[in-house]
Amino acid sequence: MNSYILIFRKKIIFSFFLILCSLMTIDIGLYFYKNIKTTKTTFINEKFSKVNHFNLNSNEAKDIIFIGSSKTFYQISTNVFKKNNFDIYNFGISGIHFEDLPTLIPSINAAKPKEVIISLSVNEFYNKLRLSRYPSLNEVEYYYDIDKTKFLKALKQWIVNIHLFLQYSENIFYRVKSIYEIFDVTKKFNKQANDLNSLVTNDLNRLSTEILNNKTFIDEPIYYSKLVNCEVFDIRRIDEYQTTLKCANGDGVLVGARIKNNNKITKELTKLNQQSVKYLQKLISNIDKEKIKVLIILEPSLNNTFIYDINDVKKEFIGIKFIDLTSLKIQDKFWLDNFHLNYKGREHYSQYLSDLLKLQ
Repeated sequence: MNSYILIFRKKIIFSFFLILCSLMTIDIGLYFYKNIKTTKTTFINEKFSKVNHFNLNSNEAKDIIFIGSSKTFYQISTNVFKKNNFDIYNFGISGIHFEDLPTLIPSINAAKPKEVIISLSVNEFYNKLRLSRYPSLNEVEYYYDIDKTKFLKALKQWIVNIHLFLQYSENIFYRVKSIYEIFDVTKKFNKQANDLNSLVTNDLNRLSTEILNNKTFIDEPIYYSKLVNCEVFDIRRIDEYQTTLKCANGDGVLVGARIKNNNKITKELTKLNQQSVKYLQKLISNIDKEKIKVLIILEPSLNNTFIYDINDVKKEFIGIKFIDLTSLKIQDKFWLDNFHLNYKGREHYSQYLSDLLKLQ
């Protein structure tokens, strides 16, 4: 009996050892994968890879650096701003909130742009302070002076995220899905056909003619690069209605349409969340404002009609300029879903912002 228990314990210990070795192997592999996939023209859609991509492309001071979430990543067109004589970098990152932005600040200060534009939805000032999903030590420190409980939770999350597989699980899923769909020839051809039929524009008609004349489907990166006017290096199909693209210059682009409804939802915003305000105040205070101007843009939204007093927000950020675009009217055809603009809306919005900034 004792011999059986001893053998069983050895098997358990050996199993844990194998699991530990497997996790270490995965982490080492992901570490090298991240470094290989982050270059001057490629990056992984997470903040640490995007920071490295920015650092590799910040040899010359930029006029403007946009920072924000997926709304910035997918709605700012570097090439549209370039046509308007603005040299910018799109530091938007999909899947993050303002609680993740402190990680970007040291690199931005080192690059010394003329201006940093923080893009937020107005309700962020009223919502409770969230925990960063993948906090850096810099962000963990932010929580310390604001909420000790959140600080401890953020510190715990930082320790958990040392295991890289947890950080990249979502990216791994979509990468496997994309690889699988490469072999689904029918779906691939149908997807291009659906794009051409559902998004009827002059550009798409031109591309459609090229495809018909060649009697073949052109290479997808070339197809999408022509469609969205940037060098596409990564294509991921989220579902039959949405394709996400990443461009070598740091932009993201959304192709498709999946608006569920267009009913206006009125929401009254009355009380600022002081923890969120303090976090953002600290974020801004760490920007080198002696050399860098700071501007906050309040982002447009398709359905939400917020009722608020912008002066309540401005009083908390003395000396910071605001451009309030919450109520900006943008046609339905420019929206991919209820929250994000599609590739045409991206061009429209970037041109609108360029015109506004010329007047600043």
